[in-house]
Amino acid sequence: MSLLLKQRAIAAWLAVACILSLAACNSPANLETQTTPTLSTANPSPQVSGTPVRFGILVIDSAMSANERYAPLLRYLEEATGRPFELVPLTQDSQFGEVAAGNLDFMANNPLAAVQIRQLYKTDFLVTYSRPRTGTQFSGLIIVRRDSEIQTLEDLRDQKVACINFQKAAGGCVFQIDYLRQRGIDPFRDFSSFVENKSHDNIVLAVLNGTIDVGFIRTGQLEKMVENGSIENLDVVRVLAPADDDFWLEHTTALYPEWPVVALKETDRQLVQTVKTALLALPPHHPALKAAQLERFVPATDYSELEQLIERLQLKRGDARE
Repeated sequence: MSLLLKQRAIAAWLAVACILSLAACNSPANLETQTTPTLSTANPSPQVSGTPVRFGILVIDSAMSANERYAPLLRYLEEATGRPFELVPLTQDSQFGEVAAGNLDFMANNPLAAVQIRQLYKTDFLVTYSRPRTGTQFSGLIIVRRDSEIQTLEDLRDQKVACINFQKAAGGCVFQIDYLRQRGIDPFRDFSSFVENKSHDNIVLAVLNGTIDVGFIRTGQLEKMVENGSIENLDVVRVLAPADDDFWLEHTTALYPEWPVVALKETDRQLVQTVKTALLALPPHHPALKAAQLERFVPATDYSELEQLIERLQLKRGDARE
């Protein structure tokens, strides 16, 4: 074969290889791996059919963690309803917009935001979380280092303090702000600095390393950090002004109702009733409850105390239309 023919053959072979390569790159399998998923799904079983039910979950740690915790619950609801369920990860900032846009059928989130969303969009509270040992209530903590010179609430003046979010974090900020204001201390005037830090873990660690003097966190956070090895034990910090009650966990502020599961106003009423019945019927020790770190669901409790707190503090609502 002449050199010219060899060159033409090589060129033709390269062209075919390039075409095959492009086809492979654009095959459905490869396109799927190149696309970043916006939703986490519960992998519906073949027995379910129909339009997917979109279930929003407020993400505390990560979308992956939320999927691990709630995918078994959504599979249980698929079996109960015969409909596929999609898990929609929500943030403190996105949840109001998702509701306003009509992108959800159900959601579970921070009770403070849930009450605000109910005021805006007439959602229906179906059930309330009940957690192991602590039941249907939670609270906020004001923590300092074990060896801190801060001993009383008055000692908080002129200190460096951090919390999760001034307007939206219930047990991680708002409960403590309300508690202190009722006792004559205004965190926005009386602290030397008051900043937001979106991680409960980081707030605890900042208290321990002296970056801040005081931290606001929710009940259960310290126990979780001991369990995962982030801190050695509960004695590394001290809870300021601990409440004198029989609640299982040491805390500072009043107790408030736990997270609710809610239905949007537009959600099919028969589906709403089926989901509510299924959640209340979950037997103790069911894998879905274990994965979600819950004891059970109970009929929605009274959230009027949170409505009063919102009014007292004149909290800015996360309404996407504002």
